[in-house]
Amino acid sequence: MIEKIQEKFSLFLQVIILTLIILDGFLLLISIFLPLKHATFSDIIIFDFVTSIILAIGYLFRLKHRVINWNALIVSIPFYFIGVYGLGLEPASLVFKPLNLLKVFGLFFAVKELAASVNKFVKKSRLTYGLSLFISSLLLFTIIFFLVEFPVNPAVNTYEDSLWYVLQTLTTVGYGDIIPVTVLGRLTGVIVMLSAIVATSLITASATSTLIEKFREEQDKILEERRYQLEKFEEKIDEFQKRLERIEEYDRELIEMLKRK
Repeated sequence: MIEKIQEKFSLFLQVIILTLIILDGFLLLISIFLPLKHATFSDIIIFDFVTSIILAIGYLFRLKHRVINWNALIVSIPFYFIGVYGLGLEPASLVFKPLNLLKVFGLFFAVKELAASVNKFVKKSRLTYGLSLFISSLLLFTIIFFLVEFPVNPAVNTYEDSLWYVLQTLTTVGYGDIIPVTVLGRLTGVIVMLSAIVATSLITASATSTLIEKFREEQDKILEERRYQLEKFEEKIDEFQKRLERIEEYDRELIEMLKRK
């Protein structure tokens, strides 16, 4: 029981770390190539710092077990935090671009390595398909929408505006404060709408399927327990019947002895 709890807790931590790595890699990537607000840059620096600390703890844990991974060392270095808060450099400094690009590649390989360990969970939980589609759509189409709308749409001045539009479209909220003006922008909006429908359907179907599968597992456990109890009951009946047969045999022998006398 304790081993199962430890295994589930370890799997939960791996999924959390995997999510942090993916988000950190994406945020670093957009910070390299896209214009962002100063406040957003500051949030990315803090997020990258926290993620790097978590990965550094994992790296030290590997060193304790004498497992050396140079990629883990690279992704554990918060280049932005060291440069901005330690050396006083500007976040837009060209020094950060190659360093963070190197870290993005390192995070990509870290995702492949960590995803292999949670592959069993991913296959078992079909819920990940819907969530993966939702997250992939959010990350991909925010970049596409920004690139096609930024030059001509006055409502899209920063990447955050594009993120806000795609997020409200994916969640089917649609405030209408940002409207695409280009053909590619509108086509992107249509694809995002369809992705939202598909993602919602997948999440709903996956959740329902998971609940039904869990119910079947519980039913199988109950049937197995009843089958086991029935087998035990039958064994006791057989044993009781054998005892009765031995008693009847003793009775017959006793009667034979009395007749002889």
